[in-house]
Amino acid sequence: MAGLFMAFRVRVKLPGCRTLKDRRAVVQGMVHTARDRHGFSASDLTHPLKIDYAEVGFAAVGQTEDEIRRRLDRLMATVESEIDLLGIEEHIVDGGD
Repeated sequence: MAGLFMAFRVRVKLPGCRTLKDRRAVVQGMVHTARDRHGFSASDLTHPLKIDYAEVGFAAVGQTEDEIRRRLDRLMATVESEIDLLGIEEHIVDGGD
């Protein structure tokens, strides 16, 4: 059975963060939520670390683009109170038949 692989680079502003410790807590929360509740692989991609900004990578496998995008939408809805979404870069790899 062929699947679809999608990867996302999500850029966010973190208005409530005043220290790197605050930033780390928010980003780690996003990463753990993505992994535990929504089935994504996730990692902080920000370089260099900035207190009020983050880039987080998410990757997932699913049957359709819509399924994976719905999972990403649910994830973003979960964390939207802590972030301002700046943009999402998307990459799709079709597993083929």
